[in-house]
Amino acid sequence: MNLLRNDNSTIALPKSLKSARQAWTDAQRQEWLEGYLAARHEPPTLSLGERGLIKDCSKSLLMLFGFRRSDLVWQPVSKLFPQLAEVELIEAGQVNPFLNYLCRCGQLYQSQNRHGDTFSSNLSIVRLEYEGRRSFRMIVRPLVL
Repeated sequence: MNLLRNDNSTIALPKSLKSARQAWTDAQRQEWLEGYLAARHEPPTLSLGERGLIKDCSKSLLMLFGFRRSDLVWQPVSKLFPQLAEVELIEAGQVNPFLNYLCRCGQLYQSQNRHGDTFSSNLSIVRLEYEGRRSFRMIVRPLVL
C-alpha cells in the first residue's frame, strides 16, 4: 500500500482506500477486529448438545467457514461436514466409539464452507462434564484451504 504525504507532511491514505474505510460502520469495524483477534488465539471449535446439534461455535470457526453464529446454532454438524450426515455422533451419552477411533487415527473429513467450497480437516471430539451437565466439543483442524 502506498502512503502519501500531504503538504502538511502528514501521511495520508489514498482516496480509494480512505473512502472504503469510511464506508464501514463502527460496528462492522469492531466485529472484524474481534474476529481477527479471536482467530489468532483460539482453535475453530463447535459445542454440541446431546443430540449432536450445534449449540455454539468459536469466532475462528465462523471466520473459517464464513457463516454467522445464527446460521449454525441448532443445525446438524452435517451442515459443515457432509460425511457425518448418516453418523450418530453421540451414543448413550458418549462420543460414538468408532467415530472417536477414526478421529484419533487422523481420518480426514470433507468440510464445506458457506459458499460450497470444500477442504479437508481433522476432527477431535471431546466429552465435557461440569456439575452433572454434559456437552461435547468438536475441534476442527483444517489441512488445506
